Amino acid sequence: MPHTDSTRWTVLLPVKPFALGKSRLAIWAGASRAEWARAFYLDTLDAIFHTPLVQQVIVVTADSEAHVLAARAGAKVADDTPVCGLNAAVHRGATHAASSPTGGPVAVLTADLPALRPEELMQVLTDARHHPRAFLTDHTGSGTTILTASTPRMLLPRFEGASRTQHAVTGAHELIIANVPGARLDVDTPMDLGAALSLGVGPYSTALRSNMRELPLPAGSVRVTPGRGATVAPAVPVPPWIPPVLAAELFSKVALTCY
Repeated sequence: MPHTDSTRWTVLLPVKPFALGKSRLAIWAGASRAEWARAFYLDTLDAIFHTPLVQQVIVVTADSEAHVLAARAGAKVADDTPVCGLNAAVHRGATHAASSPTGGPVAVLTADLPALRPEELMQVLTDARHHPRAFLTDHTGSGTTILTASTPRMLLPRFEGASRTQHAVTGAHELIIANVPGARLDVDTPMDLGAALSLGVGPYSTALRSNMRELPLPAGSVRVTPGRGATVAPAVPVPPWIPPVLAAELFSKVALTCY
């Protein structure tokens, strides 16, 4: 069911343990990659809390520091032990959200969006309210940074790998929004970080970069134009044989596979 203009959202923010995150930054940042993972998380969390349409935030993590930081910011925390991957973390967060008395729609954000702005998230959630399930493609055109659903049981997460295609074929609507570059720019590589810094990041990543000026970013950083947003790949056809009701049924049977 489409949501109203006054709909307020629950946001799930799965967070991998900082020591395990951002392995592709290691070639540039070395051991400090954990510090970058922490900064990305805090900037993403900060942007979420400054978005008026958000009524509660549930951080899903097995990291004790992320847990403390979430509670300090005012977020609820769902335990992600053992660590079983992003989709399992979303499933755990959705179970937590389903038991919440607040109700309402739910959105999942990746915790590596340091350039995300509250007004961008507002636009994404405003557009998503028209669809039972929806998602926002990342800046590469193959991944997903935001997944939304009318209820927690409807999420059916298919993050990791070619998640854009996976979310589309399970019936989620692809949101085509031009002016949300920070919402699309998940940072996995040094080039991604260069693009995010050029676009403008939150206070935590800004402070960390100021302390690491001796580490030059590589040339050829990803280009993201603030006025137009990242390039959007052509829409993926959605098979008519997977209606939203079936998606919810499938989600309820997703097994948690740890690896």
